Amino acid sequence: MAERDNILNALELIHGANNLDDILDYLTDLATGITNAEGASVLLLENDQLYFAAASGIKSSVVKRMKLDKNEGVAGWVLQNGRAIIVPDVEADERFSKKVDNVSGFTTHSLLAIPLIIEQDVIGVVETLNKKDGTVFNETDSRLLSHLAMFAALSISKARARSRMNDLLLSIIRAISNAIEAKDPFSRGHNERIRRFSLVIARELGLSEKHMQQLEIAALLHDIGKLGVSESILCKKGRLTLEEMQEMRKHPSIAAGILNTSPQMDEIVPAVRHHQERFDGKGYPDGLSGSTIPLLARILAAADAFDAMTSDRAYRVAMPDSQAVVELECCAGTQFDPDCVAALVRGYKKGQVITASGEKNAGK
Repeated sequence: MAERDNILNALELIHGANNLDDILDYLTDLATGITNAEGASVLLLENDQLYFAAASGIKSSVVKRMKLDKNEGVAGWVLQNGRAIIVPDVEADERFSKKVDNVSGFTTHSLLAIPLIIEQDVIGVVETLNKKDGTVFNETDSRLLSHLAMFAALSISKARARSRMNDLLLSIIRAISNAIEAKDPFSRGHNERIRRFSLVIARELGLSEKHMQQLEIAALLHDIGKLGVSESILCKKGRLTLEEMQEMRKHPSIAAGILNTSPQMDEIVPAVRHHQERFDGKGYPDGLSGSTIPLLARILAAADAFDAMTSDRAYRVAMPDSQAVVELECCAGTQFDPDCVAALVRGYKKGQVITASGEKNAGK
């Protein structure tokens, strides 16, 4: 009963996973469990090669850098023939390739390999290696792993389709982002840098893949409300008057109004609407403070300010990166979330934050 529940729970995890890496990790863990194997790997077909997309029980960091010819090894045979195979003794099977064992230090004695099939197309292979009790894989193992492979192949196909749709969505959003920046020559590249800076912060904070995808979109669209602001204000050479500043401060609300027309943007809107809030409650448009400001908005606020300080504007030249870091740290806890500032500074010190001046220097 416990084993059945574990399998069902793992299948639910695979079904509910939002990205390919999670699906493959769950697959290798479950494959080793149901076949009582020492290790497992998933190889996927790409550009006429099989690459190791996931592995467990062996050095995955080493193995995942490896590729095989689509005809190479037992996995290549399974790919070409679309059939499962049990190899009780790899030393006695000429199809077995020692390449992976030689690189990883793992010693394969026996294996079970199952094709991953979608609509009669073999998209990859899942392998389990060495029974823990020293016996060889049997037909029961093959049947169990085949059922798992059928389910996993469908999940992999759906994840890839989602990834393609996300890529398409991002390309459309980038086009919109470029249209926004076209109104203000001094903001060229701003949205893309905010995207990069925000992702650095998100990774340092350990955000999920789902939240990072939302953050990417929010970063690229955070200034979409400026489409409703006069170009004379956006491009003004000099400080804005109080009246002009009030007009400019409408852009987060305008942005929220634009994005609210699409149900797909429901999770993006709060980040965009509140990216000009301050941690001490003195920001706009709603005067939120502390943790009442959505986390993605707090991330955008720090990233946005850092790019603003390190970029040329119509009324001033860019601040040196090091000075901007100091300014950011001085405003932690008042204007910005201290955790977001600390995360951005850590990323900057690791060389992960390339500012506008850094882009110029790289282009020379």
